[in-house]
Amino acid sequence: MTYKIFGLPTHALVIHLIVVGVPVAALLTVAMAVRPRWRTGRIGLAIVLVDVLAVAGTWIARISGLQFFDHQPGLQTLKPVIDHKNLGLTLIWYVLGMLVAAIVLVLAEKYERPPLTTVFAIATAAVAIAAVVQTVRVGDAGARATWSGYIH
Repeated sequence: MTYKIFGLPTHALVIHLIVVGVPVAALLTVAMAVRPRWRTGRIGLAIVLVDVLAVAGTWIARISGLQFFDHQPGLQTLKPVIDHKNLGLTLIWYVLGMLVAAIVLVLAEKYERPPLTTVFAIATAAVAIAAVVQTVRVGDAGARATWSGYIH
């Protein structure tokens, strides 16, 4: 992956996909957890696909963020930047958890496991909400590092 696109760090461009994409994926995933009819057929598959795209985008943001960190001398010693980096490295696990939970929920619905389906629906909604919370935490840390004058 290239470090810059049109003279801008790739990470600065990619993160906007995550800031919008993860909450949209989470919203759809929660909606699927609440509406059993959305777990079957094309709608369930489409929501799982959106979650896959959120995972892929998060992975790209992670890689581009690490490249940005490595190409900017002096960032390695700045606490706000390190805090953002450390939080950012965890985001993939939240988004991946959302994807796995959505797949398990769709499969539970497909194979008609009513008591488990309810438990999986609650867990799926909780994991999706956690993914949004972590996305906000990562974004806030990045914005604080940027707007505090640490990143140019």
